[in-house]
Amino acid sequence: MKLRDLSVRQRLILNNIIMVLVPVLLLASIGSAVFHGLRATGNFRERELEILWPEAGDTIPVLMGLSHIFTNVDGGEKEKLERHVESMEEVGIEVAVLCDGEVTYESEPDTAQALIAESYEIVPGEGNVLLWDDRGLVYRYVSRDGKNIGVAMGPVPFQIGQGFFPPHMGGVWSAMGIGIFLLAAAIIVFVGLLLVRRMTRDIVAPLEELQHAARRIAKGDCDTPIVSHGTDELGETAAVFELMRRRLQQGQKLREQYEQNRQELLAGIAHDLATPLTKIQGYTGGVLDGIATTPEKQRRYLELVYHTSQDMEKMVHELFLLSKLELGKAVFQWEAASLRPILQQYVDRQKEALAAQGFALRFEDALAADDVCVMLDRIQFQRVLDNILSNAIKYKDGDSGRLTIRLSARDGGYVIECEDCGRDVARDELGQIFESFYRTDKARTDAAKGSGLGLAVTARIVEAMGGRIWARPAVPKGLCVCIWLPSKQSFAEDGKA
Repeated sequence: MKLRDLSVRQRLILNNIIMVLVPVLLLASIGSAVFHGLRATGNFRERELEILWPEAGDTIPVLMGLSHIFTNVDGGEKEKLERHVESMEEVGIEVAVLCDGEVTYESEPDTAQALIAESYEIVPGEGNVLLWDDRGLVYRYVSRDGKNIGVAMGPVPFQIGQGFFPPHMGGVWSAMGIGIFLLAAAIIVFVGLLLVRRMTRDIVAPLEELQHAARRIAKGDCDTPIVSHGTDELGETAAVFELMRRRLQQGQKLREQYEQNRQELLAGIAHDLATPLTKIQGYTGGVLDGIATTPEKQRRYLELVYHTSQDMEKMVHELFLLSKLELGKAVFQWEAASLRPILQQYVDRQKEALAAQGFALRFEDALAADDVCVMLDRIQFQRVLDNILSNAIKYKDGDSGRLTIRLSARDGGYVIECEDCGRDVARDELGQIFESFYRTDKARTDAAKGSGLGLAVTARIVEAMGGRIWARPAVPKGLCVCIWLPSKQSFAEDGKA
């Protein structure tokens, strides 16, 4: 596992452990070095005392040995004396220890009793003795219960000479101590700086990047991506920030699109209301100014005013319906219905009247199944068919036209293809004909062709019924509006009703 893969919490714990371990390891290393260094110079405790008690000189080994004899005789030390009195014996001091009348230690074999007797000859009496002068050393210690006795004797005059370390060693030790302290402090500071740098790189820097990104987003900049540099908590936070940025960017673009659509909608309303109002003003002005001099002409003007006001009323109703559909407030009376008889009846009711106007309407059933059941609102579905038929009639090519309604099955539902032979629509405009107030006539001069709301209302109704709507070019010419509606079962599974 790489360090980058650790979580922020794990990194902080690791940094704290390192900050604690470095001083501990340094102290352990320094202590171990001093310990083994003193060990290399001989008896460790003697060299240690020489460092702490330099004025004792070379008497340290003798004093240390006497101390161990004392504790051994008194029963406070169970270790063998050989290791502790070795330095004394090297300078000519003999040692003997008796416990409960038995010899437990003697420098030379079978010399313990003679050495004890000699100590009493030199210093008679029952008390404990420590005599160390120019003639040599006599040490005798008897335990409190009188059962144990320890003796050390030798022709070693009492003279403080130079110890193992030179006289100026104290200054050397002080300088070494200061140097070791400074080195340890430098190592600790260096390790601390490395840890701080790593924390800055791995924690502080990503946090600063997130802070800058948040400020950019607060200023409205949702286009600059936020880069995630890892999989830890900060990396996950950066990924969440990036997801938030994308959502805000989508929302921003959607608001811009809504604003553009709103402006186009207002422009369309203004235009399509201004045109009939201009007509009404012209006709009524003609009547008021006396242009319509005959009753027939006056009636004709008034009929035009009436029909224009009807067109305006229809457009207002379509706008109101479109608004309710987009807000999801339109009320649908759902029912299970079969598409085949609905489409057949729709065609039968209107084909004779349309044929008299030179427009052919027919129905083609490409379904093999008998039951073609969907969930729909009959009134709204009738509006869908009316809008498509009205659009085909308005944009027929010449005096005659045709609309074929074809029913087939596809993708767990049913497709209704409404194919006319009217004017062609450019491929790049096929996706826009379902927008409000959109006409293929860019100049919008032919207001008699409708308000441009019919197909927009149609699309919203189809979407509310859980379906899809799209357009494609007809062959050899014209437009084919395709509607897909889910079957009753699919509709219920999607929970539309």
